[in-house]
Amino acid sequence: MINSYVRSNNNKYIINLIGDRESFRCKQRSKGKKLKFVSFKTTQKEIKKNKIFIGPLIYYSQSKL
Repeated sequence: MINSYVRSNNNKYIINLIGDRESFRCKQRSKGKKLKFVSFKTTQKEIKKNKIFIGPLIYYSQSKL
């Protein structure tokens, strides 16, 4: 399981997602809205700026490939 931090599309939220490698790979290659991955250090700075932190959430996605 991989622990990853993601920024929402409107940059209001930081989301903590827990999932496997295949789920994140599938989502990153999708043609729709893509996840904006954020480093741990950036996440800590954003939380201090009063961004809303959501999580941890379990992320599981089946690959269509």
